[in-house]
Amino acid sequence: MQNAIQDQAVYGASYSLQSNSLSEQHYIGYQGIGLDHIALTSGLEYDLASLTKVIGTTTRILQLLSQKKLALKDEIGRFIPNLSYPELTVEQLLLHDSGLPADIKSAGYSKVELIDKIKQSSLIYQPGTKTVYSDLGFILLGWLIQKIDGDLAQSLQENVFKPLKMKKTGFNLKVNNPKLFVPTENVPARGGALRGTVHDEKAHLLGGISGHAGLFSTLADLNNFVSMYLHQGVFAGHEVLNSNCFSLLKSYYKNGRTLGWQRWVPTGLKIWHTGFTGTSIAIDMDQQTGFVCLTNRIYPTRQNRDWLKWRRLAIGLFFAEPEVI
Repeated sequence: MQNAIQDQAVYGASYSLQSNSLSEQHYIGYQGIGLDHIALTSGLEYDLASLTKVIGTTTRILQLLSQKKLALKDEIGRFIPNLSYPELTVEQLLLHDSGLPADIKSAGYSKVELIDKIKQSSLIYQPGTKTVYSDLGFILLGWLIQKIDGDLAQSLQENVFKPLKMKKTGFNLKVNNPKLFVPTENVPARGGALRGTVHDEKAHLLGGISGHAGLFSTLADLNNFVSMYLHQGVFAGHEVLNSNCFSLLKSYYKNGRTLGWQRWVPTGLKIWHTGFTGTSIAIDMDQQTGFVCLTNRIYPTRQNRDWLKWRRLAIGLFFAEPEVI
C-alpha cells in the first residue's frame, strides 16, 4: 500500500485484514490534493461501485434462493416485463454468461429511456457459451429483487445491512458533512469532483439505486460483512446467509467465476470482487481470512490506471497462492 501511494497510483488507501481472531484496520495517505488534502481516518464513506454487486445484490439473491422465493433456473422474464431476452435465467445473470453486453452507452438518456434501452438490448453471444462481465445483468437482478421485495434499497437495508449492523451503508446517503465522503472523479458536467453522489453514470441516471452500483459504505461496515462470511453466514448470533449458500458458491467455477463473485483458483473457496472506483474485497474461506481495500483511484481522473496492478498484486499476496490463468 505504501509503495502504491509512493508510485502515485492513489493518494491514499483504507484497508483491513481480519480472521476469526484478528481484525486490523489501516488508513494511510489522503483523500486527494488541494482542498481534498484530508487525511484518511475511520468512518469515511466510499463509493463502492461494483462491490454493490456482491455486498448487496448477490447477498439478497442468495437469501431469496434459500427462502425458496427464487430458483436459479427461473427465467428473468417471469419477473420483469417487456424484455427482448425473457428466457435468460437468474443463474446466467449471476455467472455473467447470459449473452448480454458488458455495458451500454447511457450519456444523454433519461431514466425512462435508459430502462427501455436495457430491456431492449440485443444479446451479443449465445447464453452459456462465454463469460462477459456485464453491468446489465446485475441491473436486472436489482429489478428482480425489487419485484419480489417491493423496493431494492429498503430490501437491502432490512435483510442485509441492518442484521449486519452496517449502519453507514446504503444508497443515496445523506451528505451532512461532505468531507466524510471520499471524492471520486472530477466530472465537470456534474459540478466537479463527486462527493457523496454515485459515480457510475447508469446508477446516477437510475436515481442512485441499482443492483450493479450505487452503494456507499465504510471500512468498518464492510468488515462486518466479511465477518459474516468467515462465520458461515452468521453475524452476532443472527443467520444472515444459510450455510448451504457457501456450498452453492463452491459448486461453481466457470471462467474464474461463481455466483456473483470471482474465484481466485478452482480449488477451495477464495472469492473476490473489485469496483471501478478502486475498491476491492477478498475472502479466503479456506484460511478464514478477509481483506478489504478502499481507494478512490479515479480521483481526479480515471486516466491514471496504475492502481489496478497494485490492487491485483495485493489480492494475490493476501491469497498467498499463485493465480491460475
